[in-house]
Amino acid sequence: MGKKTNSSDNVIDVREFLYKILNNWFYFLLSIVLSLLIAFSYTRYSHELYQSSTKVLVELENENSLASDILYNNFSDHSSSQLSDEKQKFLSYPIVFQTVEDLRFDIYYYVSGNIKTTESLIAPIKVFCDLETTQNNPPVVFEIVILNKTSYELYSDKLDYKKKHNFGERVEMHEYNFIVELDTNFQSDIFPRTIVEFIHLKKVTKKYQSKIKIEKIEKESNILELSILEEDQMRGVVFLNQLVKNYIKNDSINKLTASINTVNFIQKEIELIEDSLSLIEIQLQEYKSSQQTPDITLKTKRIYDKISKLETELSTYKYQDKYYSYLEDYIQNGNELERLIVPSVYGITNSTLNELIKQLVNIQLEKNVLINGGQINNPSISEFDLQIIQLSSNIKELINNSKKTNLVIIQDLNNRIKLEESSLNSLPSEQRELLNIVRIQQTSEELYTFLLQKKSEAEITASSIKSNFQHVDPAMYFNKSPLFPNITRVYSIALLIGFLVPIMILFGIEIMNDKIRSRFDLERLTDIDMIGLIGRNHSAKTLLIDLNPKSSIAEGFRALRSNLSYKNLDGKDQVYLITSSISGEGKTFIASNLSIVFANAGKRTLLLGADLRRPKIYEEFDTNNKIGLSTILSGENSIEECTIKGVSTNMDVIVSGPLPSNPSDAFLNENFEKLMIKLKSKYDKIIIDTAPIGLVSDAY
Repeated sequence: MGKKTNSSDNVIDVREFLYKILNNWFYFLLSIVLSLLIAFSYTRYSHELYQSSTKVLVELENENSLASDILYNNFSDHSSSQLSDEKQKFLSYPIVFQTVEDLRFDIYYYVSGNIKTTESLIAPIKVFCDLETTQNNPPVVFEIVILNKTSYELYSDKLDYKKKHNFGERVEMHEYNFIVELDTNFQSDIFPRTIVEFIHLKKVTKKYQSKIKIEKIEKESNILELSILEEDQMRGVVFLNQLVKNYIKNDSINKLTASINTVNFIQKEIELIEDSLSLIEIQLQEYKSSQQTPDITLKTKRIYDKISKLETELSTYKYQDKYYSYLEDYIQNGNELERLIVPSVYGITNSTLNELIKQLVNIQLEKNVLINGGQINNPSISEFDLQIIQLSSNIKELINNSKKTNLVIIQDLNNRIKLEESSLNSLPSEQRELLNIVRIQQTSEELYTFLLQKKSEAEITASSIKSNFQHVDPAMYFNKSPLFPNITRVYSIALLIGFLVPIMILFGIEIMNDKIRSRFDLERLTDIDMIGLIGRNHSAKTLLIDLNPKSSIAEGFRALRSNLSYKNLDGKDQVYLITSSISGEGKTFIASNLSIVFANAGKRTLLLGADLRRPKIYEEFDTNNKIGLSTILSGENSIEECTIKGVSTNMDVIVSGPLPSNPSDAFLNENFEKLMIKLKSKYDKIIIDTAPIGLVSDAY
């Protein structure tokens, strides 16, 4: 059997596969119906999730931010980094915990329907209790069935509690104390069974932290969209709005706190200067009263003004030096770095120092966000600690350099002041003393004026503080379809699966099939010409003489006879050997009926039973197997003795006979060759039924 060498070898025949699909349409229909039923059950009984969303505009900080802005919002010079930080702050544990606490999400309501029980923000009843009741006791679930508008029945399997109560009366269910009232917001005349759950806020907070999704609307936009999926859309709406409200409120409080810290710090400095000025004023008045000093000349006045200007400049640098010492001690302690007073309060315009402090505050605040969010073991905290250490080291080095520079400037100013003071030595001692007092007074007044100005600026900033966040699009309740499950998508997938499953099964069967089951397999896999197609015989009768002559099987054998005759136009083909790969494939059935159709065509036909191992021909023609081909070859009987004549018109039969000791060797005997010569001279067609070629070598 030769294999075809074209590309169709070992490839599924598409036409045949399509024919199988059409032929098995019922299974496709059944599969699609089952898939749609499963999809229907899934969409009907699964919990629906609705999406709620809100939009927040983030106003990014510029480089020249004020002290409070730098401390609490300007985390990065890059908008993307700042927006990323704001996302994490929205998800932080404290802000989410505050939100669920404000909304009293420690009490959950579930409404039981005919099909499923769903979570609902608004239920037929409302439970009122202290926060300690739900947080200091284990979580509990109980059910409430409304009996009428004045009473209800409450029971809990866990607490083994079942009792009737009136609305408005205090319920003491073991360690749980609460009051149940009818909720007037529930719009229905029918009151379904309500399930109430007391749950710890920590667990609720963790759940909502994982639910919140935050995305930028557009790449270049500063608007963040916060969304959440909830069984009850109204619950998602109120949660998002309260979350944004709390966030904006906390942001404003943080900014105000920073400004108040600045004002308080300046006020303390002002109080110190006021005390000094009071003492100086008293000293000046006493000195003028006790001493009669002459008027100061114009030349002396110029020298005095110059010294005063130098001392004002000297006090500024001393003030900066004081800030450097404060900054060095604060960083050395390492506590609450986010509350550092910025250099601008002291009039320091060192851009490098300002930038380093901004970075230090930024990193400290990012670290606080993680810690407040309960992520103490987050690897980023260790990384932030290393960055804080490095920045602190850089700031200390910059402080040392600045202090050295200030020291040189201070020494120079002191020398210049001494030089100017030396020119006043010619003045009387009383006049010099008066000048010193007045000079100190003027210097203190200038510093006092500077601090008052800074305080005024800080107070104006505090009074005009507003959050950098605007709630531009609050979450709203709309009567919309659930986001999950997506009914269109579910039914589309079900329809696709219903169609694909039978195809995959047929495809798998076809792939696993290693048998020739149809004419298409023969045409696709071999070069053998097919000369006939015989259908399966479902009748208990096997011979054509017993079947309907107009049956499909009879027509198939007649077609086989015609094809053999067409291929034998020269009349050379006289003997036909029928074999199979294994036993039971129908070779005896083919051989017997082929002999009958040749005989019916007027051909002298002999059916020769050459299957010496498992003979069946004698059973088909209702005879015995005592003599036959094996006894002819052994010489025990003649051809005439073993020939069964008149089985059908023009048809004789020689059965196999008894099983010889070595069937294969029997056909190698020259007696078989002589037998065939004699039979060819006597019959027009000889049909030989042999043993299976795939099991034994007799047919060879």
